[in-house]
Amino acid sequence: MKKLWLYLHFPRLQMDCQFLAEQHRPVIILEAKDNSTRQLNELASKAGIKPGMGLGTACALCHDLHVEPYNSDLESNKIKQLCDSLYQLTSDICLFPPDGILLRIHNMLRFYDGLDNYWQAISGTLDKNNIRYHYATGATPFAAKILAQSQWDQVCEDRQQMHQQVLAQPLDASELPTRVVDNLKRVGIRLIGDLAAMPLSEIARRFDIQLVTYMGRLLGELHHSISFYHPEKRFNRRLELLYEIDNTQILLPPIQLLLQALEDFLLIRDQVTEELLLNLHQREQASLTVTVNSAEGEYRAKVWQTLMQLKLESVQLQSPVYALSLETGNTHLKTPRADDLFSGKKTALSQTQLIAMLQAKLGQELVQQISLHNDFRPEQVNRYQNAGKALSPLPKLQANRPFFLLSEPQKLNEKVRLLQGPERIVSGWWDDHAITRDYFIAHSAQGRWYWVFRTAEQRWFLHGVFA
Repeated sequence: MKKLWLYLHFPRLQMDCQFLAEQHRPVIILEAKDNSTRQLNELASKAGIKPGMGLGTACALCHDLHVEPYNSDLESNKIKQLCDSLYQLTSDICLFPPDGILLRIHNMLRFYDGLDNYWQAISGTLDKNNIRYHYATGATPFAAKILAQSQWDQVCEDRQQMHQQVLAQPLDASELPTRVVDNLKRVGIRLIGDLAAMPLSEIARRFDIQLVTYMGRLLGELHHSISFYHPEKRFNRRLELLYEIDNTQILLPPIQLLLQALEDFLLIRDQVTEELLLNLHQREQASLTVTVNSAEGEYRAKVWQTLMQLKLESVQLQSPVYALSLETGNTHLKTPRADDLFSGKKTALSQTQLIAMLQAKLGQELVQQISLHNDFRPEQVNRYQNAGKALSPLPKLQANRPFFLLSEPQKLNEKVRLLQGPERIVSGWWDDHAITRDYFIAHSAQGRWYWVFRTAEQRWFLHGVFA
């Protein structure tokens, strides 16, 4: 099987992946090393600014120009996110940070029944991210990279056509050092085809080994080892805001971008998470961490968006936010809900989803549920715990007890007939809540069923009522 590679080049990745709070202002990304324009948006281009232009010239052409420093780490992180998305479609992915992805595709064409179907799947995923890119196929990794960076924007399996296209590229399009390119130009070698016409032995005799290695890999005469990408096991994403935001409700659109990336991440792994940590990076304050919980594991962005919106309503920012980061707590495999087929749908929300919304709105510590504890004292057996947590195992109580207990036992003021008992409870000496009681099930003249007890002093009290 003849090898075929696809290279994806992202010429303005930082510009595309930063969240723009407004779209009506010219923006450039500045390379600090030489103070030149590395990326720019359409409005800056219309103002006459071009890539490589100095900052002074750019500011002279556009008085309201917004300048952002170039951040290679931001682009590298975005490249990894794109790799996670593409990993659903293709197996062999190699990173060329900060702005390139290489795909080995010859072993995938059989599954897609041809190159056209494969490219349709890849391009569809890329287009969903709203990121500008150039692409090209090649017989070698370096050949595909040169053609993509030269904006060939074609996919084909015709090796002769791809080879001729590579030979027609100038040496400036290669990855050779500028010093080597200048030396080659002095002897009349300006195109890759001029250099390829020379035997490798002649190149080795006249130039250094670095040039020989590069040309050998470019033309497929030398092996080019590739390290392939493996997706991360835990979700952790950061989003830089092009403009500072001081309103939590305005943060919801960029948060939605992170949540959609989270959904893609969990979906391909068939996983869910019960906790998200949203870090709001503030300009003059420490980062503010917002924890959002779901009582049942969840992966869907729209569900997390609702919980996040409720949570942010109670968050007060101390300083404008310039970046967001989102990470998950523990993740686990998704398990289907075992609903009764014939029970019918009672409500749009399950019990756990309702608990999650209440916790997001009110706070986790304010939403509680009743649980039973292993204590025979009626006042101590029912306790509160945070909703959503696993309930304690039910105590093995053999006696009959009512569900309805009085908040405080009341003196028994009517005649009753004792039908069952006594159930003696002598307990609590260890925690200063000792009781000594004999409980009975009683029946009143009005037909009510009571739960009454007698103290050691022979005093009678009413404690509960049976339904």
